[in-house]
Amino acid sequence: MTSFLYRKPVVGLLGLLIGFLTQPLGHTAYKVLESGFDRYVYVAAVVVGIVGFIIVWRGLRGSELQATLSGLIGGWLIWIGWFEYAFKFFSVLYDVPAFPVEENGYAAAPQANMLQATVTIMLALFLLYGMFNLQTKCNFMRFFHRNLRFSPGMPTPDNQRSFARITAMEVLFVTWFCYLFWLYAIYLGTRGTGVQIIMGLYLLWSAWAAYLVWKCTQQIRMAAALRYGVGAGIVLWGSAEMPAHFGAYREYWLYPLEYPIFNAVVTVVFVTALVLAARRPATQSAAKSASVSS
Repeated sequence: MTSFLYRKPVVGLLGLLIGFLTQPLGHTAYKVLESGFDRYVYVAAVVVGIVGFIIVWRGLRGSELQATLSGLIGGWLIWIGWFEYAFKFFSVLYDVPAFPVEENGYAAAPQANMLQATVTIMLALFLLYGMFNLQTKCNFMRFFHRNLRFSPGMPTPDNQRSFARITAMEVLFVTWFCYLFWLYAIYLGTRGTGVQIIMGLYLLWSAWAAYLVWKCTQQIRMAAALRYGVGAGIVLWGSAEMPAHFGAYREYWLYPLEYPIFNAVVTVVFVTALVLAARRPATQSAAKSASVSS
């Protein structure tokens, strides 16, 4: 059973599951903080973000898998505490309205409007730290490098990679990008003929998600599967969540007090998947020792 979990394609699907579940559980954590700390929620959010940074910091010196797990959890907590609640805080501070308010128009929450305003910031950082980084090993970035003839060749072989920082940045940027993409898609797509456009975008997005799922099944190492699963899982979440915005089903993760069993099961599955992923180095070492002794 143990060896089965860490073989292709299961190891990649395990990484995908972890990346996917960060999204509904992120919403649940947001609501739990809001309900549990009430007027002190922003203080609690700051603390959550600080804990995320500490986890990433401690992961900088860990092994590849330990660093990847630290970056995943730390980046996830940073997003919940310092991104999500920052948008909420400033939307309340400046009394940002829900726009547009015309009949049958899309009325985004005030914090969503604050998030939409960051699109140029995200794009600038994406270009400076992504597209202009010729030493990146990100397949997405290198796809554009190859096709734009923008790359000097393969990255430097001995260039040390900080897996905790890389994974945390991936969690933040992919989540940020997906949020912005769908906020703008819904904003434009709920007006007139834009509905057909958003349906087309949804189909294209889902095809991309399906391709990423297939790529996950090709992974053979736990650490790499986790890093690939983070991005793939967040993209797949877009395909799973969007129908809820159009009334297909209720978003149970937004109502943890109303659906405690559902959210408890999702949490247990997520924690179990993390534990299974973290056990991989010990399994590898034991297998290597057995093969040497035999």
